[in-house]
Amino acid sequence: MNPYDKSSQSLSRRQFAHGGMASVIAVGAAPFMGKAMAQNSGEKKLGLAVVGLGGYATHNIAPELNSCNHVRLAGVVTGDPGGKGKEWAKKYQFEEDAIYAYANFDEIAADDRIDMVHIALPNSMHAEYAIRAAKAGKHVMVEKPMAISSEECEAMIAAAKEAKVLLGVNYRLHWEPHHLKAIDLIKAGACGDLACGNYEFSWGYAAALLAPVRAKKAKKWLLDPKMAGGGALFDTGVYPIQAACYLTGREPISVRGLPSTRHADIFPTGIEETMAYELAFEDGFQAICRASYSHNFQQCLSLGTKGRVEVGDLTKTFTQSRGGKVSPKHVYRYGKDIVCEDTLQQAVLLDAFAMAITKGDGAFKTPGEMGWRDIRIVEKIYESAAIGGASVALR
Repeated sequence: MNPYDKSSQSLSRRQFAHGGMASVIAVGAAPFMGKAMAQNSGEKKLGLAVVGLGGYATHNIAPELNSCNHVRLAGVVTGDPGGKGKEWAKKYQFEEDAIYAYANFDEIAADDRIDMVHIALPNSMHAEYAIRAAKAGKHVMVEKPMAISSEECEAMIAAAKEAKVLLGVNYRLHWEPHHLKAIDLIKAGACGDLACGNYEFSWGYAAALLAPVRAKKAKKWLLDPKMAGGGALFDTGVYPIQAACYLTGREPISVRGLPSTRHADIFPTGIEETMAYELAFEDGFQAICRASYSHNFQQCLSLGTKGRVEVGDLTKTFTQSRGGKVSPKHVYRYGKDIVCEDTLQQAVLLDAFAMAITKGDGAFKTPGEMGWRDIRIVEKIYESAAIGGASVALR
């Protein structure tokens, strides 16, 4: 069996056949019932429960919550409520009865202190806890990738709509000033007629696994196809997909995928070390992308008849603030550095999500439908990889 054959997953959707992916995202922006607005009027901050207290929650989410204007940490869900849960309650000053275990997670339905959850669990657990949170009447922010299959994404979207809660995906760069500046420059014609782009987010997971000291701290669930969903493409590959779409205002019509694994002793079947992939667009724009565990490199470069626009710094193009400190970036046009503000990206994202909830109109820039679109693209890239890199249509 070809390890990149995802053909068992359903890939044909009527909505995409009639109007493309943009129409599906537009449908997701339909208003939801504004019960959260009624519960949280005035200046009250919305209560957030973080689901999963691993490294991402500890180092990226939690340190920024005090900087939020509209969100406060109100509780947690953890597999270690008596240990890690109590440590968080003491450090971030929320009540210990707002510490939930996975077994009693559904009891948050009765907890009025919690308005929304941020799911920071391994990929394979996103769908289960997003659906359970929605059924509990809580708004849901989920980490990328949204889920490990398009079917799971659909189920998450359906659960949120049925419960009339907002479902968002943590595509934080839609609020990041450098990426926003790059979008504005391209829209204003800085590149002229766009021709192609190079987009990559790779990091040295292989090197970490090969170093005894570092290997102890490396996330081992990324090596489990059932938990991760795939390899480097599933891990960081959605960032180049996102960049190609939001920087150009376009959506691909076909893809090609070319996987490779040099360290087969480290990466098991179903976890590719590298995926090079092409996104082809209707007007001829071509995005050459890559996600890899073999090296540290990031690139976000858009090219056209008049020149280039690039969000730079080799290893910080897509990275985020950590430990309460910003991740400095640059924007280059014709090689000239354009200065933008560096922000705490999680704080900005969660404040935007809270404002969308409070307004009650369902208008959020990165809804579940966008996450579903990207997983469909990922699945098609794997489908191409399974047939030797031949072009596969998205519609």
